[in-house]
Amino acid sequence: MKKRVFRRWANDPASLRDLLVARLDLTPADAAALVARGSVYVGRARAHDALGSVAVGDQLTVHLSPATEAPPLVVVYRDDDVAIVDKPAGLPSQAEPGQRAFSLDAAATRELGADARLMHRLDKEASGLLLVALHSAAYAPLQRAMTEHAIDRRYLAIASGPLEGEGTIRKRIGRHPRDQRLRAPLAEDATAGEPACTRFAVLAHGTYDGGPVAAVEVRLETGRTHQIRVHLSSLGHPIVGDTAYAGPSFERLCLHAYALELPHPRSGKPIRASAPLPPAFSRLVPGLTSPFT
Repeated sequence: MKKRVFRRWANDPASLRDLLVARLDLTPADAAALVARGSVYVGRARAHDALGSVAVGDQLTVHLSPATEAPPLVVVYRDDDVAIVDKPAGLPSQAEPGQRAFSLDAAATRELGADARLMHRLDKEASGLLLVALHSAAYAPLQRAMTEHAIDRRYLAIASGPLEGEGTIRKRIGRHPRDQRLRAPLAEDATAGEPACTRFAVLAHGTYDGGPVAAVEVRLETGRTHQIRVHLSSLGHPIVGDTAYAGPSFERLCLHAYALELPHPRSGKPIRASAPLPPAFSRLVPGLTSPFT
């Protein structure tokens, strides 16, 4: 494992991300990814905030080898049938080529059992809660609840620009005509693509790089690939950090699945879970708190 150990000098940048960029010749995105992956330590403590300050004289230890295994799961709820886990930004929900063990589903089967199965996915760059069926008997009722919109999935996004109020976005989503990895918004009455519906409500405002941003709670009626990212971008308010959809560059994609509510697959009783908001969100929108009560 390749490891670099060094201390912050007085003439080094104060923020952790900028210090890694300066001393290790990294891009800002790669430096932030190392922090998100848990590969950076300040003293003996693992660093969690890429834009946090590093004191002069502090020792940094950085593990630079490619990640081959997913970090330990953060489980926020578990019983005999289901689990809810908190995915960090930078970890793919499913394995990518050449990194079979570096994914959330690999970590789930490793730590929750061979029958554990993700019920839905999050983009690699996003963070937050994902639902896991722990055995085959739980999968069918959870899948039915998903299809019938009985599972309330709530997201928080930091959108660029002076977005106000609340609304519903009904635009079909299809393949991008020039990049098959991306998606494109289409008219609601188009024949191409798939129907998609996103509801949003602006919670608070802040600033980034001299311009306005808005903290937006988002709830999905459908679950298309990149749905929230495409729909907000189609309004002219792309998510901060979402350069693929015209958003401003940032240390991470500011999209976080912060709350889940669902009927238990066996008893039908409600399960509610929430995940803390990433520190970067509160820096962009000071005083921001979770609206899930």
